[in-house]
Amino acid sequence: MFKKREDDMTTRRDVMMGGAALAAASAMPAFAADKPKSALGTSQTALGHYMRSLRANGGKIDPIQVVDHVHDLGGGGVQFTVPLDADLKKLRARLDHNRMFIQGDLDLLTRHMNDLPAFEQALKNYKALGADCVRVVCFVGRRYETFASLQAYKDWHVSALASLDACLPVAERVGIALAMENHKDRAVDEEVEILQKYSSQHLGANVDFGNNVAMCDDPMDVITKLAPYAKATHLKNMAVQNYTDGFLLSEVLPEDGFMDIAAMWQVLKKANPAIKPVHEMITRDALKVPVLSDKYWTTWPDRGGKYLADTIRLVNANQSKKSLPVISTLSPEAQAQAEDSNNSRYFDWAKTALA
Repeated sequence: MFKKREDDMTTRRDVMMGGAALAAASAMPAFAADKPKSALGTSQTALGHYMRSLRANGGKIDPIQVVDHVHDLGGGGVQFTVPLDADLKKLRARLDHNRMFIQGDLDLLTRHMNDLPAFEQALKNYKALGADCVRVVCFVGRRYETFASLQAYKDWHVSALASLDACLPVAERVGIALAMENHKDRAVDEEVEILQKYSSQHLGANVDFGNNVAMCDDPMDVITKLAPYAKATHLKNMAVQNYTDGFLLSEVLPEDGFMDIAAMWQVLKKANPAIKPVHEMITRDALKVPVLSDKYWTTWPDRGGKYLADTIRLVNANQSKKSLPVISTLSPEAQAQAEDSNNSRYFDWAKTALA
């Protein structure tokens, strides 16, 4: 049913970066200080190569340096983890000077066990910086890769709820909203069930436009179902291709994907006029989503059939005519240049597409 495309992706080195703009590896555009700023912000995951280079050169992230980097690329805001010991007054002054917004980024994971005081201080810091919300995740990984059994997934689910039980009252006390990302951990209906369970103005959704394609959810269905809870975004376009065990899924430039991300944004904007756009164009290789393997369905004993068929049809109807990005074969310098180019091109696109 699926044609094998893996060899195609790994051998076409002349177009190895696909939608990531190979030309950026040799020549970056000039970022003028007076370049018109986009309203679009970026996420720390879309700055992965840059963040790793900062850690490699000293081990500690200077948040002012991060803000200036995004500003130089043309961005209007940034969603990232600010160190607890950051100089908040100086950082707030730099954000104001650059006319940029900030959103927080924290994981919940095991917060309920040992880390609530630091969590509360981080929320207070973000509020002092003017953040409207803090993006949070309950899980790092991919459901279909991480959990070897249904019981392992159920155990995680109990732990995730315990973190929300402990952390949400802290956010309510501080007065800042948590925006929980659909992070390849739950299907969209499962995500909505959690948001309805807590039914708090301080818990909403960080709506990722592409993650739930890997959950066999329809992308626009994800948008419409999460729109009533939307507080933040991970806007991005996606491209797909078949491979032996399922399909390849990749973040790509706005013009290279199969989704109408401008229309998806408008749905969220209508539901929450105050929402700020943040993109998450991660500069990396395409991900394998093995929907034709038994392991993929291990944690979904009652899901399958229709979802698999609908997703196969979606992939077959929207296969990318371009080779998908292959970033891992590039030098670290070229990877960083491609990431800068991807961020800048999203910012430029948003000036008209999200106006």
